[in-house]
Amino acid sequence: MFKQREPSIDALRAFALFGILVVNLPFFAITFGFAGMAWQEATPLWGSVIAAGVIQGLFESKFILIFSALFGFAALQQFQRYGLSFYLRRLVILALFGVINLTLLFEADILLPYAVIGLLLILVRDCSVRVLLRIGVGFWALGVIGNALFGVNMIVNPAPYIAPEVPLADVLAFGSFSDVIAVRLDSWSGFQLYCLWSNYLLVIAAMFTGLAAARYCDVRGFETLLGRLHLIGSFTAFPAVLGSVVYGLLAALPASAEPERFFMLTLIFRPLFAVPLSLVLVSLAMRFFASQRFSGVVSFVAPAGRMSLTIYLGMSLIMGFVFFGYGAGMHNQVSLSDCLWISAMMYLGWVLFAQVWFRFALRGPLEWVLTLLSRPGLRRIEPSVTGS
Repeated sequence: MFKQREPSIDALRAFALFGILVVNLPFFAITFGFAGMAWQEATPLWGSVIAAGVIQGLFESKFILIFSALFGFAALQQFQRYGLSFYLRRLVILALFGVINLTLLFEADILLPYAVIGLLLILVRDCSVRVLLRIGVGFWALGVIGNALFGVNMIVNPAPYIAPEVPLADVLAFGSFSDVIAVRLDSWSGFQLYCLWSNYLLVIAAMFTGLAAARYCDVRGFETLLGRLHLIGSFTAFPAVLGSVVYGLLAALPASAEPERFFMLTLIFRPLFAVPLSLVLVSLAMRFFASQRFSGVVSFVAPAGRMSLTIYLGMSLIMGFVFFGYGAGMHNQVSLSDCLWISAMMYLGWVLFAQVWFRFALRGPLEWVLTLLSRPGLRRIEPSVTGS
């Protein structure tokens, strides 16, 4: 493995953070985000339809899988350098951050699930690349099947709708901090139920694949790994892009187009094509980041990848104060198409913040806390190539 940080890996993590922000921001800005129908009230509607298609077809589920694969990639180095006890302590601290996040910031937290799923990597840490890939493909298949079964269950056993005393949009736009927390905690269990059918199975697949990539890199070298990624990306590009575009088009249909006719198809397409498109995005991004022509771009965005925990939680913190009632109360005041440029501007702000921060520090604020609590003796050691 690497003896020092690899900037292209940090840049890839920063790239994944941007995709995660694009997916998460609509759920702060608009009631139910792009998964609901509030975004369809924008005028003109076509702008929001295009935005929904772009977000769902090209971003939804793709960048969280890249982030998950990087988690698995980093795990091997943590096992090799610091041992199992360090890894376990790190998972415990991540779980605590996750509880804080889902309680105070965003119910669709991924840190707590990462901490739980990360325990599975301990069981397979000595497996070969081939075995890890086979297990990853198996969980991918389970994710596709699980998502389809979730849809069947919704059709056969539809949950009765009970209108709340105060509309959810009003609570989010005008409610106090405690009101928003109550809504968040109420929706967390429902969100977890859905994720157990598909999302977390895909995350497991991505983590195992990332661990396989790290083991392959450990034996064959980083350049060989990049070559293999480019080869896989070239073979999967056409079906991955085509399937994801079709999914985006079907998922973004406005209510007037009766999208429920394609409900089961979208449930199958999303997990089926999310994995290959994630591979294609990684292949293209790493080809870009590895080029000397774009070394300036890598230097610009890589610091953001070095403080991914800080930025991940910080994004939710800022979005809460911008869109919810305890802050500026901008909820449902922007269109879904607005969410795209707002995401880009917010991301640029975080990249600039990271640039300034690392002029004076070796780690991000929360990365320093994570390192200190995981293993106090590491606080003076330069952070690893794949972990913050």
